Amino acid sequence: MGSKDYVLTIDIGTETGRAALVDPSGSCVRIVSVPYEVDCPKPNWVQQDPEMWWTSTCHNIQQLLKECEVDPASIACVAACGQMHAPVSLAKDGSLVPGPVPLWCDKRTADLCKQIRASNDEVALARLAGNPVCPSWTGLKMAWLRENSPAVYERTWKFLTCKDFINYKLTGEVATDYSEASGTFLMDAERKAWSVELCDVLDVDIGKLPPILPADHVVGTVTREAGRQTGLAEGTPVVTCGGDMMCILLGAGVAVHGVACDVTGTAADISVFCPSPVTDIRLMNLHHVAPGWIAFGILDAGGGSLKWFKDEFCQEERREAQECGVSVYEVMSKKASAVGPCSEGVVFLPYLLGERTLGTPNARGVIFGLTTRHTKAHVIRAIMEGVNFDLRQSLEIIEESGVSVREIRATAGGARSSVWCQIKADIYKKPIVALEETEGGIMGGAILASTGAGLYESVEEAASAMVKRGQTYLPSPSSVVRYDEGYRVFKSLHDALQDKFDAAARVFAG
Repeated sequence: MGSKDYVLTIDIGTETGRAALVDPSGSCVRIVSVPYEVDCPKPNWVQQDPEMWWTSTCHNIQQLLKECEVDPASIACVAACGQMHAPVSLAKDGSLVPGPVPLWCDKRTADLCKQIRASNDEVALARLAGNPVCPSWTGLKMAWLRENSPAVYERTWKFLTCKDFINYKLTGEVATDYSEASGTFLMDAERKAWSVELCDVLDVDIGKLPPILPADHVVGTVTREAGRQTGLAEGTPVVTCGGDMMCILLGAGVAVHGVACDVTGTAADISVFCPSPVTDIRLMNLHHVAPGWIAFGILDAGGGSLKWFKDEFCQEERREAQECGVSVYEVMSKKASAVGPCSEGVVFLPYLLGERTLGTPNARGVIFGLTTRHTKAHVIRAIMEGVNFDLRQSLEIIEESGVSVREIRATAGGARSSVWCQIKADIYKKPIVALEETEGGIMGGAILASTGAGLYESVEEAASAMVKRGQTYLPSPSSVVRYDEGYRVFKSLHDALQDKFDAAARVFAG
C-alpha cells in the first residue's frame, strides 16, 4: 500500500450530499454531509439543481480533509455514487445547460409511458431493455425534455447522470457505468450496449449518450482545477463507480446467489442478486456494479414516509430525542415497539410519491382503520409495516420466477432500528442480517475505489473483506401468522384503490 492509506467515497443522495474516508479494511473513518432541498413545483414533479451537487461535494471533501488532518496524497482512489435516473444536460463546452433536473422519483413522464405502451409491444421492449416502460428511467426523461424543453435537449452534448456529472467535474471525462446505463431504458440488456432500436422508440439521439465502462474502471484522474476546488491531489485516480442503489447493495455484500437486500432509505427496495434480468413487467432490473444483475421492487416513499410523519406530527418525539441526546427515529421506534403486529388494525399504504410498476403513478398515501383508541405509536408502526408489506409483493414475484432467497441483508437508515428489522423478518418470513456499517452507498463506493486502486484483485474479493455482518433477526412464528393476515388486508386495499387513485388524479389535476 505504501502511503496510500484511504479511499474517498462521494455519495450524492436525494436529501444530503456526503463524503467519507474509508480504510482498506472497510472501516469508515469519518463522514461529512450537507443537507439540501428537493423542489416539487407541480404534482409528480421532483427536481434539483446539479450545481448544488458539485458545490456540496467540494465543501464536503474540503471539510473531510480538514477534520481528519489527512494528506490528500494518501488517498489511493476516489469513487462517486449518487441518486440514479437524473439526466444532467452537459453542453459541448463542458458547461451545464441551465435548468433543474428531474430526479429518480419524478413521474412527469407518466403520459409518455402510456403512449409508448400503446404503440409498441410492451413485452418485447421489456425483454430487450430488461425492464418494463416506467416513468423513472432516464431515457424517458430525455424524451420528455425533447418534447417539452427542446432548447435544452438541442443544447445537450451528452446526458450524464448524477455521479457521472461529479466524475466529469473531477476528471473532465464523460462516461457512465452499466448500472446507470441499464436504468435508462436505452441499453440492450443482453449485449450490454446502447440499443439503436430503443433509442428509436424513445426518439433519443444515441450520440448524446456517453461511453459505458465497468464500475471499478479508472475513468480519469483529478484535474488541477478540481484539485483546487476540492483539496484533492491532482492526478488522484477516479473510478466510474455506479448508481447509489447498486453501491448500497455491494456495500451489503449482495453479489452472490441466494442473498437479497432490504434497503430502507428515502426510498425502500427489495433487491435480489440474479445472473440475468427477471423479465416480468411487474419487476425492474439493473445491472449490478459487480458481474450480474439485480431484480427488484421499489417504493419511492419508503423511509421517506416515516420522515414525512416525523416532520409533520412528531414534535413531542423530537423534543424528547433532543433531551435524551438520541435520534428522533430511536424514540419513534421505541414507541412502535409497544404496539403489537398489525398495529391493532391500522394499515398504511405508503404511496406518498406514487408507484412504479405494481400500481399507478397516481397512487397516494392512505392511513386506513383509525379509531379513537389509536395513537401516534400505532401509526408509526403501521408505516414501518406498510413499507414492508409493499416490498413483500415484489419479493414474492421474484421467488415465483425461480430465484430462491435464503437470507436478506438490511442496510440504510431503516436497518438502525431493531424494531423495524424484526418487522422485516416477520413480514418477509426470512432471516434479516443487519450490517455493522449501515452506510451502504459509502461502503459500495469504497469497495469499487479499492478495487480500482489495485488494493484488491476483484470487486468480489474487496466486498468479502470489507463487509461486516451484524445482528441477525429470525422470524417469530406467532408474528408471521399475524402478518400473513395483515398482508392479505394490505393487498386487498392496494388492489381495490388503484382505479380510485386515477379517478382522484383526474378530478384534482393541477
